[in-house]
Amino acid sequence: MKNILLLLMIAVMIAGVVAWPAAASACSCIEPPGVAEELERSDAVFSGKAILVDEKPVLFSAATRSVVFQVAQVWKGPAHSQIKIKTGQGDGDCGINFSAGQEYLVYAVKSEMYGANELTTIICDRTAVLSQSQGDFAVLGEGQEPTEEVDLLGRNGWLLPLAGFIVFGIIAFTVYRKRKTIK
Repeated sequence: MKNILLLLMIAVMIAGVVAWPAAASACSCIEPPGVAEELERSDAVFSGKAILVDEKPVLFSAATRSVVFQVAQVWKGPAHSQIKIKTGQGDGDCGINFSAGQEYLVYAVKSEMYGANELTTIICDRTAVLSQSQGDFAVLGEGQEPTEEVDLLGRNGWLLPLAGFIVFGIIAFTVYRKRKTIK
C-alpha cells in the first residue's frame, strides 16, 4: 500500500511539473494610434517583404514568431537591408500572423515582451499589409533605401552542424578508446 501511495505521489508531482502553466495575458487594443503618433513612439518604421517566418515553441513561456524582412524603405531606425522582429503566435498574445512573401509596413518598438530586448510588433500597432497601408504614406513621406547590407538568414549556417559533428566525433572516439583499453 505504501508503494502505491508513493508511486501516486510521484506521478502527481511529475504531472504538476509537466503541466506547469505558462504566464498568460490577454491582448486588448483600444484604437490604433495615428500615423504621426505611431512614428514618434516606434523605434523602427520600415516597409519590406517577409522572407522568413520562424515559429519557436517555448516550454515554460509564450511561443514566439521571429520574422526576417527584406527591407525596401526605412523611415525610422536602422537602415539595414534585412531586419528581424519578434511577435507572438496570435490567439490572444497580441502576435501578428505574418506570411512569408507578403509585403508589410512595420512599426516596431524595442521590448522584452517576447524575450530579450528586441524589436517587436503587435496587433495594437499600425503594422499592416503594405497594400492596406497606403494612407500612412501621406504622413510618412518618402522613405530611404537601406544603406547597410545585412544577411540575417545566415550564410554561415553550416558552422553549427559542423561543430556538432566534431563534438560527436570526439565523444565517439573517446568511448571507443575507453572500450578498447578495458578489453
